[in-house]
Amino acid sequence: MADARLPEETAPTEIAGSAPVQPEEVDHPGDDGYVDDESVLSQSVRSSVYDFKYENGRRYHAFREGAYFAPNDEPEQERMDIQARAMTLASGSLLHHCPVKDPQRILDVGTGTGIWAIEAGDTYPAAEVIGCDLSPIQPDWVPPNVKFLVDDAEDTWTWPDDHFDLIFTRLLVSGSIMDKKKYFTQAFRCCKPGGWIEDHELWSETRSDHIQLTDDMPAKRWADLMAEGIAKMGRDMRPEGSLVKSIMEEVGFVDVVHIPFKVPVGTWPANETLKAAGGAQLIVMLDGIQALSLAIFTRGLGWAPEDVESFLEECRKDFKQKKKYMYWPGWIVYGRKPENAVAT
Repeated sequence: MADARLPEETAPTEIAGSAPVQPEEVDHPGDDGYVDDESVLSQSVRSSVYDFKYENGRRYHAFREGAYFAPNDEPEQERMDIQARAMTLASGSLLHHCPVKDPQRILDVGTGTGIWAIEAGDTYPAAEVIGCDLSPIQPDWVPPNVKFLVDDAEDTWTWPDDHFDLIFTRLLVSGSIMDKKKYFTQAFRCCKPGGWIEDHELWSETRSDHIQLTDDMPAKRWADLMAEGIAKMGRDMRPEGSLVKSIMEEVGFVDVVHIPFKVPVGTWPANETLKAAGGAQLIVMLDGIQALSLAIFTRGLGWAPEDVESFLEECRKDFKQKKKYMYWPGWIVYGRKPENAVAT
């Protein structure tokens, strides 16, 4: 079995879990093995998907216009990669947690910039890795076993039955998937008997284990408004990990495991790995909060763009408060399709 640990990362012990994260006591001030994927993209998507839409100064996907709340421009792509790093560090520095062995076909649903699919292609060079997303924003230079397609995970899946050894998602079920049972039912059908599905998510709530965060604090109010706004858009940004676990079991997955973890906001943790995760998450909240917020606040809550900007400036100041020990709760759920399962 190939090592699923990310390159140049050391998995800390006792990172994932629900125990309080301890703050630090003292404050401190191109790859030759890659191929050009342009031909794959040009054969797989129509030119119309590049006809991106612009709203309030940000660029959004054209395919299934309006289905996803975040932009797809270069600043947002950078935010997505930093967010992925924060979550990976906070949850144990593993490419995946399920015990899949020598996967031959891997699907990354909602691949974003393709960062996870590319790591998977490097880790499993004998596997075929496919990343799909609403936006064709993935890099041209990728491992030869990786390709990207434009697709909507909420549509009827056209993949064959019993096809993938591993189906991976990150930050898709929370905020993007309206019918979660349909999504996992389709994933079950397309997963090979003995294959695995794994989902990584963040819960849209700003928390602290060390002080009480009041509802009027901008950082806490922001997360609450995000959940309220996207609910008005027909989505759910606060699905419990236990709910997703139960849905996976309901559609047929077994050996389902739920792993909670915490992503700090800021460099306040004593643990060095969590400190790095928190530093990355703070960058997300300072530089990327506009991308996360604009569509939800304007479309879902009816705010004027200038009012959104004014509120976000308050939020940025609040997220910088190191002594509030803020974090975002997250979870990983993975499960296996039984060997004797029949695709439905």
